[in-house]
Amino acid sequence: MTALMRIKLRRDIRAVWPRLALMAAAIAVSLTTFAAVLFAWAASGRETGAAYASTEPASATILLDKPIAAGQMAQIARSALTRPGVIQAAGRTQLHSALEVNGQPRDLPIQVFVAPADDPMLMAKMFPARRSWPPAPGELFLGRDSLALLDITLGDTVTITVPGGAKVSLRVADTVYDPSLSPSPQEQTARAYMSAASLTPAGEEPQLDQLKIQLAEPGQITPSRDRDYLVAAAGEVGRWLQSDYGLAVREVQVPRPYTHPHQWQADALLASLLAGAAASLLLSAILVANMLNNLFTQQIPQIGIMKAVGARPRHIGGLYLTMTLLVAATATLLAFGPAILLGRLAVDTFLGFLGITPASLAPPSWTVLVVLAAGLLLPPHLALVPLFKVSRITVRAAIDHHGGGSRPSRATALLARLSRFGAVDRGLLMALRNTIRRPARFWLSAGLLATAGMVFVAGMSLSTSTQAISEEQERQRTWDLDVQLSGQFSMRQIETAAQQVSGVNTVEGYQVVPAGLAGPGKIPITRTYPDQGHGRIAVTAIPADAITFPRPRMLEGRWLNPGETGALVLNQITRASTAPGVQAGDTVQLIIGGQATTWRVVGIAEERMGGAGGVYATAEGLAVATGQPTQVNQLRIVTTNHDETARRTAADAVGTALTAAGVGVASSKSVSRRQDISEGHLGPVILILLGIALPLGVVGVIGLASTMSANVLDRIREFGVMHAIGARPKAVRRIVVAEGVFLAIISCLLAIGPALALTSILGAGLGNLFFAAPLPYRVSLPAAAIWLGLAVLGTMLATEAAAARAARLTVREALTYL
Repeated sequence: MTALMRIKLRRDIRAVWPRLALMAAAIAVSLTTFAAVLFAWAASGRETGAAYASTEPASATILLDKPIAAGQMAQIARSALTRPGVIQAAGRTQLHSALEVNGQPRDLPIQVFVAPADDPMLMAKMFPARRSWPPAPGELFLGRDSLALLDITLGDTVTITVPGGAKVSLRVADTVYDPSLSPSPQEQTARAYMSAASLTPAGEEPQLDQLKIQLAEPGQITPSRDRDYLVAAAGEVGRWLQSDYGLAVREVQVPRPYTHPHQWQADALLASLLAGAAASLLLSAILVANMLNNLFTQQIPQIGIMKAVGARPRHIGGLYLTMTLLVAATATLLAFGPAILLGRLAVDTFLGFLGITPASLAPPSWTVLVVLAAGLLLPPHLALVPLFKVSRITVRAAIDHHGGGSRPSRATALLARLSRFGAVDRGLLMALRNTIRRPARFWLSAGLLATAGMVFVAGMSLSTSTQAISEEQERQRTWDLDVQLSGQFSMRQIETAAQQVSGVNTVEGYQVVPAGLAGPGKIPITRTYPDQGHGRIAVTAIPADAITFPRPRMLEGRWLNPGETGALVLNQITRASTAPGVQAGDTVQLIIGGQATTWRVVGIAEERMGGAGGVYATAEGLAVATGQPTQVNQLRIVTTNHDETARRTAADAVGTALTAAGVGVASSKSVSRRQDISEGHLGPVILILLGIALPLGVVGVIGLASTMSANVLDRIREFGVMHAIGARPKAVRRIVVAEGVFLAIISCLLAIGPALALTSILGAGLGNLFFAAPLPYRVSLPAAAIWLGLAVLGTMLATEAAAARAARLTVREALTYL
């Protein structure tokens, strides 16, 4: 670049720095969002993978239908190491129980992971904070997020019910970090770890029902990540246990290899946010290219003069390319610091959603290179076309350029004719005509605002959809108490005890039995994770004339007939995760209590939050299949009063009455806790979508400010004429502000159709992602009204500077403007 070109560059920057600042701000806002999400996505993926792998997760868990002695399980684990592909094997068990803390019952349940004291913890391990494995007899380690959930401290006493019905009191000796599990607050379940020695009295051998194995492919010594291979190899081990040891295998659990239970959800959400941020960056780059094109167009007379005195196209192209690079470099510099801070915050937030403590919040080095490339190269590339066009313009064309627009469009011509009618406000008509006078500029500004409004309304509408699920569940939840029994009991015994409790109106009993689901003659294979809560299969026996069971909507087939035997209904979540090819009319096998039973699937039901286990049969059908009398292990109770205080009082009284009648109670609680679990899983979805709308809205407002500034520059002579014939500054300001308001209103109208479509698409996509069923379609009208208000207010603020300039413009300034 020559010395004269450098002088012009400095002068141009001083002359148009407000517009260059707007360009840099537009790029910086969207680049900050894109970089922060990219940093968070890459860093969280790295940290999640490393944290989950550090636990040495089992490739598969073979769940026995009945527990066996720990000594026999140890022998089986040693023998399993001789099987093809098995590189680690260990016996474990776990239990769910009601919970007492320092002698006081708690509403929350506890899940306890149990391993023998001599287990070296080479697989499926966790990380105690102060102590090493195992805890001493009479002690347990509590998950560190469970400490806050239960509001207890080290040294407190926790009482649980162990298999057999005995209550055991254990001292909380340490906390444990286990990144293989979803956070306790999300599941509303405390997590604990203890030695098998604490399960039984001294001298008795504990019982274990899980064989955990790690599997490697032939010739390898590291665990395989191929789930198809893991399913086949684990199935072979299961058949070996059946044939050589005569053990009944309930199911073989093979989760996604080396994938956290909630990682796929977090990855999907981050990918959605990254796509939105990339769209925002692209739109802002297009906006900057348009703003640069306006700037180049206004300088065409100067370009003609430069060419007349000997400037070459490469000199002019180099001048404006340097200006574009300065804008891009400034934006990248402004974005980098905030992006690092926001990325670290996002990583911490998302890993908190997964229950993982990061080893480092720093983004990978490759993401820095991607951000630098996007910030420095994207705006110049999009500006190449207008830059090439103005650099090749001839001297004659540059001198003849007058800056006027092309022939008026039909819309502007129609508005001009309307101004002849005296009843129409001519100032507002002029504002509306000027809004659409430059179609390309109008569509860009309106499109940016419409895109932001579309995403905002869609995000808030999804919030309404998720609320609709909760409201629907609340309407269907016609009972007040959930009571989990510690065993199987007859309904007559329960009714006699429960009906004597004051405040109890109706008692209904259900039987929920763990089961494995597979095709005829096959071992059930599930995707269940170590917490036994993601992908768990269980059969719920529906009593005749049940009034507290909301019949779900059927996707295929029909619902169960009263008293029907040999028939069952699956929900869509169970079918998708366990038996994708099953349809209504097919035959499946259920492993219940070590016994293989054959059933006909009569229907597929839709349940957005899933049921107790995803499989439904009649009470009579389950009794016939198992050869056992009809019994129950869960109660749904309707109370006389339905406020939370009455529910808690009745829950305590029911627990006491049933225990006195010889019915073991594992937990008795209000149904309100279910809502806490739902909110813990659905919360991040709306945050993601609103995070996409924010940068789009900011870029849209910047685009509008640029458009109005360019419009004022284009019409300086027009404003001068208006001042010359007596227009007051207030009237000129009103016209300019009205242009921005009209543009905001038009953008909202343009966003209606896309917002409805995006709501439907996202509702289907996220619903299928989380629930294997679309979210209910809801459109948030308050969100539309809020966005309209924000858009109008934002445009009024964005046009203020341009309106003030137009209002202050003198006739002399207008006549001397080139």
